[in-house]
This record gives sequence, structure tokens and C-alpha cells, in this order.
Amino acid sequence: MSGSFESVKREAVQLERQLEDKIARFQQLTQKWSAATHSTDLGNSLSRAELGLTENSSEAIASLQIEIPRLFSQLHDVIHGRLIPAGTLPSQRAVGNRYRDILQDLRTDYDKSLAVLRRAKERHELLAGAAASSSDDGRDPGMESLLRERNHINNSMNAAASVIGQAESVRQDLRWQGRSLRSAGTLINAITTNIPGLNGLVEQIRRRRSRDDQIVAGVIASCIVFTLWYLFG
Repeated sequence: MSGSFESVKREAVQLERQLEDKIARFQQLTQKWSAATHSTDLGNSLSRAELGLTENSSEAIASLQIEIPRLFSQLHDVIHGRLIPAGTLPSQRAVGNRYRDILQDLRTDYDKSLAVLRRAKERHELLAGAAASSSDDGRDPGMESLLRERNHINNSMNAAASVIGQAESVRQDLRWQGRSLRSAGTLINAITTNIPGLNGLVEQIRRRRSRDDQIVAGVIASCIVFTLWYLFG
């Protein structure tokens, strides 16, 4: 059963890494696409090439929107259909729960990137419609004023998005560190479970240290009492 669990775990690890790579690529492309949409719609100086976009970027985004959900479905089936049911030991159940949390985190990251892409498309369609209406009816000072105001708002939103992106990067780093710590904890639990007597040895060391600390504290307290008696007695 342990061998079967390890085999399923390796499969989950491979799918997790594929998902992480593709979601990171999707996040990068959607952020660049959103920035390029701002630049094109609002007349800014940055071009799509300067923002790192190519003619194939739209195709890459569309392809990732197909591949990522497929990998999500595969990882979900592996975790809930095979990994968690195969976990019989406490350490194995902890691994299953950890991968369930990882799956949820990856879904959250992907949904955020989808929201960025959706807002960029809506903004592009809105401003494209406004520009077409303006060209048909002649110059509209009111519309131009609204577009300038929209430009200021979007610039502020871009600055806020940049700060949020930095915070998200920090959150990702902390999350990876947390996963590493959880993996180390899982490994320690597995070692203590599989090696007989290790838990007892750790407990004996803990009790010995506690007893030594009590002896040292008693000696220090006796010295303080003797010093006070000598000075004031």
C-alpha cells in the first residue's frame, strides 16, 4: 500500500509542477496583454513589442486556457480519487490534505488571472466602441473628457495593480516556503512513525532537558537567596 501511495504521490507532484509552470506563464501573458490593452486604448507610448508580446501571444493564451483546466481535472482526479483514499498512515493523510490545499491555491491563482484577462477585454471593447461612435459623429468634447478621466483612473489602477503584483509575488514566495516547511514536517512525522522507539527517544531527551533546566534554575535561585541573605542578613 505504501508503494502504491508513493507512486500516486509522484504522479501528483508531476501534475502540480506542470500546472505551476503553465499558470505562471498564463499570469505573465495576461499581465502583459492587459498592459498592452491599456497602452493601445489610451494612446500611451509603450508598444506591444516593448511589453514583451508577440503575434503568437493571443494563441498562447487561448492554448493555456485549454491546457490548464485539463491539468486541473487530472490533478483533482489523482488527489481525490487515488491519493487521499490510498493514505492509511497519518503522515500519508497529511500529504493528501496538503495536495488538496495546493490544488485550491492553484485554482485561486488561475481564477485571478482569468479575471485580469476578462477586465482587459471588456475595457478594450468599451473604448473601441466609444472611439467608433466618436469617429462616426465627429469630435465629442464630452466623450474626450470622459476618456481622459478614464485614462487617469486606469493609470492609477495600473499603479495599484503593480503594487498588488509585488504583494502577490511575496505571497507566492511565502507559500512555497510554507510548502517546504510542511514537507519537512511530513518527512519528520514519517520518520518518527516508521522508526520504532524514535518518539520515545525524543521524549526522553525533552524530559532530560526539562530536568536540567529545573536544576539550573534551582541553583540560580539559591545563589540569589544566599547573596540577599549575605548583604542584608
